[in-house]
Amino acid sequence: AQGWRSLTVQQAPRKFRSQRQWNAKDAPGTGNAGRTPAVAGGCQRPTARDMAAEVRCKVQELYLHQDPAVKKAADSALQEFQKTDLAWSISQELLKDTDQGVQFFGAQTLLSKVQRVAQGYEQAVPVDLNAFVPVLQQLLGLSTLSQQAKQRLVLALAAIAVHLCASTWEGAVLDLLSLANEQPQHAWCALLAIPEQLSSVVHTYVKTDRRTQALLGSSEALVRASLACAPVSAEEAMTGTIADSTFSLAMQTLVQWSKVLGLPLVSHESFAVRLVQLLRGAAGSSEVVLKVVLEVLRNSPGAFAIYKGSRTPAPALEQVLAAIAGSMQALLPSVQQMASQPPVSLDEADGRRLSRWARVAGTLVEAYTQVLWVDTGAAEVLVAFLGACFMVHPHVAQSVFELWAILKDANRDQKLPPGVLAGLLQQLSRPCITSFFRFGRRNSPFAEDPAELEQLRGAQQDILVDMYCIAAGTPEAQMILTLLCDHLQSFEAAQDWHGVEVVWYAFSGIAEVLVDEPPIPEAYQMVLQSVFGAEVSTEEQCTTAATLLRVCGPHFDQVLRPQLVPAVQWLVGVTPRIPSVASEALQEVCGYAGQHLMPHVGELLKVVVSAVPSLSADADASLHGALAGIVRGLPREQAVAAFLQICGGTAAALAEGLDVTQEAGREKLHRCTCRLLRCTIVMKEGGLDCSSQPSAPGQPSAAAQTAATGLAQVLNAQWRSLAPPCQRLLCAAPVSKEALKGKPMFDYSDTAVQLNVMSLLRYAAKSAVEAVAGGHELGSNLVDFAIACCREGQFAPLSAAALLVADPELAKAKILPALDGVCQETLRQIQAGRGDEDLIPVLELLSGLATSVGEELFQSPQLPLIAQLCILAIRSADQDILKPALLFLLKLVTSRTPGAVAHCSGPEQNVQDIIRAALLNFHTWPRSLGSQTFKLFSAFLELHEAVFMPLATSPGVPSVAGLDPPEQAIAHQAFRSLRGCKLRAFLGDLGAVVRRENTPDVLQMYAADPASLAAGPASGAVEVA
Repeated sequence: AQGWRSLTVQQAPRKFRSQRQWNAKDAPGTGNAGRTPAVAGGCQRPTARDMAAEVRCKVQELYLHQDPAVKKAADSALQEFQKTDLAWSISQELLKDTDQGVQFFGAQTLLSKVQRVAQGYEQAVPVDLNAFVPVLQQLLGLSTLSQQAKQRLVLALAAIAVHLCASTWEGAVLDLLSLANEQPQHAWCALLAIPEQLSSVVHTYVKTDRRTQALLGSSEALVRASLACAPVSAEEAMTGTIADSTFSLAMQTLVQWSKVLGLPLVSHESFAVRLVQLLRGAAGSSEVVLKVVLEVLRNSPGAFAIYKGSRTPAPALEQVLAAIAGSMQALLPSVQQMASQPPVSLDEADGRRLSRWARVAGTLVEAYTQVLWVDTGAAEVLVAFLGACFMVHPHVAQSVFELWAILKDANRDQKLPPGVLAGLLQQLSRPCITSFFRFGRRNSPFAEDPAELEQLRGAQQDILVDMYCIAAGTPEAQMILTLLCDHLQSFEAAQDWHGVEVVWYAFSGIAEVLVDEPPIPEAYQMVLQSVFGAEVSTEEQCTTAATLLRVCGPHFDQVLRPQLVPAVQWLVGVTPRIPSVASEALQEVCGYAGQHLMPHVGELLKVVVSAVPSLSADADASLHGALAGIVRGLPREQAVAAFLQICGGTAAALAEGLDVTQEAGREKLHRCTCRLLRCTIVMKEGGLDCSSQPSAPGQPSAAAQTAATGLAQVLNAQWRSLAPPCQRLLCAAPVSKEALKGKPMFDYSDTAVQLNVMSLLRYAAKSAVEAVAGGHELGSNLVDFAIACCREGQFAPLSAAALLVADPELAKAKILPALDGVCQETLRQIQAGRGDEDLIPVLELLSGLATSVGEELFQSPQLPLIAQLCILAIRSADQDILKPALLFLLKLVTSRTPGAVAHCSGPEQNVQDIIRAALLNFHTWPRSLGSQTFKLFSAFLELHEAVFMPLATSPGVPSVAGLDPPEQAIAHQAFRSLRGCKLRAFLGDLGAVVRRENTPDVLQMYAADPASLAAGPASGAVEVA
């Protein structure tokens, strides 16, 4: 930094001297500190102590000042100070301050300076890092220095060791080990930090870096010194700071060096012996010792052997595995005792100890899966220990939750011998299920936080599902279902409805993975019957039962058909208690098996009509969707008639009139649109039958035609009641770009009302095209509605009208005659400063017309105005604006119709305007439009090359003008010669260069021979501006 700007401070403004005033060569610590201070202009140069005082002032402002502006200014000043060379010496003065905040800032500044040197950000350093090591050691010995400041200095020492270990300080590790004799915490903490500091400066594979190899050269001494440390208590703290004991820091160092640097621990002499001693000693269950055990299990020869092929485990590792099994065997009786009578409140120390050993057991299964069948004795101990861990306490069980996912992956990859998995299921299914019902209950005393309980229930449900998937097709699958049903019966007999609820929750998880399986286990007959007879008392229990019925929906058509009617009756009965969940489940069930409910549809319709006034719009829509799901399987004429009957209440509500200026009117409109949308969607997409599949490519399915015909008849009958309030609503507020194609929202809000009106217009437009009857009338109504809104300046309904162009006759009869009014209003809105996004519906309509009725459109008198509108649109960088505009221009320049040819080849040279606009803006277009860009430029080159080439090779093309002459020549030659996929790649790379997403060097791959490049621009080039 050249200098610090003057900063005003509270009460006594103080200016920081610039670096030119504070000459670094005269600062203390640079070799010139002992000289007599120079005098310039009668002022003596400040000492390091003076400078430190000014920095101290800023630090205190940062930490203590009440004014945020002053704090921000102080922070900026201190950041600038840290970049200066003076920071090396002044920070040392700050460490002598009595204020711990100032000390910490000084230590942090030194750490950042060292790290920037190590990372290569600072080359010319006024301090010799080799000579700086003793300075750090001396500072660490200060008794007045805070622990936090010493921790930063220790990290600086580690960063220097990493930076110099392969050059001028090859004995860094040995020197730090020597320092451990005097300052053990500082030395071991620095050794612990070395892997992290190394990772921050190595940007390739760490384990092959030369610095890593230099550090590992002293690994034998490091391991030997680590093993010489003895634990001071049975529970060693593990914070990774100098507050830890020497033994804890030494063990953490071994873990980090193994994990990051690849230090092979078990290959070192006496390591395994010492680890076995520790496991059998008082600290054998401490966090730090078991961290070493976990690291050894994961990163030793023989780990993950079932995936890596046959590898002989190190003999020393076998000693460790035996010691682990022995420790588990010693713990097993007490763990099983707690599992049989689990304490509600587990002692914190016991909980941590058991959780650690549970993680060790899980890691042992993951890394050495073969122990489950190679060593019978160890396998029995391990499996019994795992089973007990599942049942002791949820915090212990969570440590082995990944067990079944590991086994599922191994089974999928065919890595387990026959019979192993069956044995594990037989031994562990019962404890896992017992754990589920013990800890997953709503009234569980083990989880006070509801969010924590939900997370625990979800994890345990996943375990059960994994178990069932693993056992699928084997006797063990039936065993799991039998265990679940036995618990269900016992809970019902005891009227333990919380227990019953958790069994339902378990079966709903299994049902979700069986959704695409034709048969569902017969056990579900009994489970569903328990739902209908249970005395549920809470909303949570009702919700779980309704969810179970919903996920069983696909199976009510066949296996569960006897439970269909009771399920519908139960869901209808609980709808007032859980309206959203129950109505959604009812819709799902009726959508899959509605054809079997036809005898009950009249009764259900009466119930729905009487219930919906008190329900939310979401639940109301779902109940109507359920009715639609029942009748969707009828023949078309009957289904349409039933659709009209289901929507009878909606038609009556619309006929009463809607005042959307009032909240009640908007709520009523929202409820009506929700019903119509949900019924249409269910009629079109519900169920598993083939009616939802298109009969031929590009043709609507039978279900889509039925839904479209029903919606068309409802809307045509109520159009005079529906259109005015919708028009008033849309014209009252802007419609966002997202609302043009957004999905319906069934929860009420002003945004949802507007969004659903737009959704209904889109569904109506599709229905007008697909309906067997009434489509032309509906299309005509939609066009009139869109034009009426357009006259008021609201273009959004034109996006629905754009879908109508799929019917050419309707487009010719209704849309083309109204096009002049649309264009004139669009021009007026543009002149008034209307935003580009508001014109998207207009552009979509024009591009659709160009595709459907291009011949008639290109002969219309509005063509020059439309073309100019699209030329203006391609100046944008918004994909939604560009896509329809580019499509229209592509259709125009490639059309062979007389109108298009006359427009492009006339004396006005309109095609030149199109080409010029494309050349001026294509480099700003999104990458996602690469295909459209390529097609447009290909059309220029193939059909209008005589006009395109002079413009493309002119000096005013922005994408080329900023290039150096060699790259300009390459670009010009590429326009002349490249075609096809190479042209597409060139256009993409050229745009990336202009957007600074790539360097100009990427254009070299398109270079032709030097002679052709030297030809320069084509003759007759014109200026593009």
